[in-house]
Amino acid sequence: MLRSDSVFVIKAAVLYCAFAGSFSLVGLFLPERTYQTSPYGVLSIQEIGGHIIWGLAAGAVTVSMRYFLLAGSFAILIDFDHLIGLWNVETVSRMSHSIAFGIISAIILMLLFGKKDYLLGATVFGGLLAHLSFDVFAGDYAKFPILAPFYSNMIQFPHVDWVYLEVLAVAVIGFVTLLTKRKVLKKTATE
Repeated sequence: MLRSDSVFVIKAAVLYCAFAGSFSLVGLFLPERTYQTSPYGVLSIQEIGGHIIWGLAAGAVTVSMRYFLLAGSFAILIDFDHLIGLWNVETVSRMSHSIAFGIISAIILMLLFGKKDYLLGATVFGGLLAHLSFDVFAGDYAKFPILAPFYSNMIQFPHVDWVYLEVLAVAVIGFVTLLTKRKVLKKTATE
């Protein structure tokens, strides 16, 4: 992997962490707030490793080390929102586990790193889906405020949905990968 790829992955991952934490602060102002538990009991080697593996599996379809590593990173770093539990405040839990967060963070990262990097946007959203997939697979955390901040009640996912969420993660990233590869091939053929 090139040094420029390493720098890109690190910068994107750090910014994504910041977005996950910042977006979670919106939960402080929503009506369905509850006291959050400390993240220390939630994080384990299986939890961290599972999220990374699910993200890497979704990112493998890119056949690019840069986006492969980003998908694995995004799938675990979304849990940065658990740190709000250290403050012992009332908030809506897991705000970054929402579709709105996936879309907003994809747009922001694309604006910061290149407006035409659609694969980055797809990797952000695919990382979210892979994360949700592992949470449902693990079974302990299958409730998310998926429609937050517009509807911040928790929505329960049946256990079998982990398969659909992971397939959707691969499909989103794979579809955009095909489109970008096709565009590159078309551009090369016309030159």
